[in-house]
Amino acid sequence: MKNPLTLAVLLDGPPADFAAEVRLAAGLGFTHIDVVALEERPTPDLEALADAGLLVRCAAVGRGLSDGCAPDAVDVGLRRETLERMRRQVADAARLGATHAYIVSGTDASAAGLARFAETCGLLADYAAGRMVRLCVEPIPGRALPSAAAVLEWLEKTDHDNLALLLDVGHYLLSGEDAAAAARAAGPRLGYVHLDDNDGVSDLHWPLLTGRLTAAHLTDLEAALREMAFTEGVSLELKTVAAERASALGGSKTIAERFFPQARGAV
Repeated sequence: MKNPLTLAVLLDGPPADFAAEVRLAAGLGFTHIDVVALEERPTPDLEALADAGLLVRCAAVGRGLSDGCAPDAVDVGLRRETLERMRRQVADAARLGATHAYIVSGTDASAAGLARFAETCGLLADYAAGRMVRLCVEPIPGRALPSAAAVLEWLEKTDHDNLALLLDVGHYLLSGEDAAAAARAAGPRLGYVHLDDNDGVSDLHWPLLTGRLTAAHLTDLEAALREMAFTEGVSLELKTVAAERASALGGSKTIAERFFPQARGAV
């Protein structure tokens, strides 16, 4: 019987060698990974994934764009370029088998800025839906959509079936929100979950339970996801130096599997 929840790790840290990151994840016992979507995926990346037997769950979209490109850019030409490049990244995610992708908002929190962001997201979400990928929006403090509450309000106004919330536990330590309450408020609009820790001041992406994150936070979130019958996925998003990468990921994997036992060994 397939487990209802998967635990992945975002390959977004040192070393820069994608194949080395894939081998590390496989060696630590992960069965699922998340990746940074690319406009053109090198063949060695595909070979590394095939050799490791890992499944791609989610992909970050919108990274590595040209200067001036943004989903809420005032210039129409720049928005069109942004959309086209992000479409290629979504296509990369879909080819890798990802079921989810996520983006972050721009920095223009005005009504006009959020409307431009909504237009771009709607078009990208349409494209993603055609490739069986659910597009999520991740709130980040300091950006136009800084909190789960802001994203959920924006999603309500945008009203697109293929747009959802990506819940990042570490970001809520910064915004002062309750992750479990945010998950319940999102309901069916909850698309994906990131697990990470920090000092409550900066978005540091520390290993779990090394900063402000507590066992109570994880227990409450797990209870909320279980009550909701959430089946999308949770993922570790840690930023560490290369020398500490294996121990940080391995330790956080053990913690995540303890608090989310239904994700242990998911295939």
